[in-house]
Amino acid sequence: MRRITTALNTAYTKVNYKQSTNNYAAHYRLQQQRFATLSASASTCWNCQKQQQNMICASCGSLQDVNNQINYFELLSFPTKFTMQQQELTQRFRQLQARVHPDKYSNKSDREQSNSADWSSLINKAYKTLATPMERGQYMLQLEGEQMPQDNSALNKEFLMDMMERNEEVEDAEDAATLQQLNVQLLQELEAHAQKLHGHFEAKDLVAVKATLVEMKYLLSIQASIKQKQQQLLGS
Repeated sequence: MRRITTALNTAYTKVNYKQSTNNYAAHYRLQQQRFATLSASASTCWNCQKQQQNMICASCGSLQDVNNQINYFELLSFPTKFTMQQQELTQRFRQLQARVHPDKYSNKSDREQSNSADWSSLINKAYKTLATPMERGQYMLQLEGEQMPQDNSALNKEFLMDMMERNEEVEDAEDAATLQQLNVQLLQELEAHAQKLHGHFEAKDLVAVKATLVEMKYLLSIQASIKQKQQQLLGS
């Protein structure tokens, strides 16, 4: 039991570390503060001084300064909803990147070259955030002014015991077939949790959203352990 508990605590610590280094709540608050300090010229083209609200000025065609506080869903032309089509998301990401890619602005002014790099970076970040259910769920939670719990207080004992047993199964697995079977089961559960998140967000049940995200964090941690064990078996 000590080995199981240690493994689970280690897994949770690793995931918490990743979350702390990618704290969407802090990011969102920072962007709100920056937005509050923007002057009226934020909607004025830096080149022709005409009013505009687009990434590229409709009057002179200049690429505007990056809008770091923009909602990622709006940036990629999606409604702020949890469920989205991955293929459509990827298509819109590529279309948007094509408009601002640094190669396209290599012969433009220094300001537009800098803006191009900034927009490209922001679009990449937005895409990576929305592309996975876990990251997308966390981001939507931050948009509501909330964040995930830093501990397992949102989980029941039955789930925690199940996770302990799963970790032990991964540790004891001696062949690739067993690990593959465990991984398939995890993928099914992650998909089920994603469907739950959709329902919780639609119902605006943020308490349930937090609990489901924490459970997904555990499942993803075990999935990472499976991949690590698979690599170990391949190298042996």
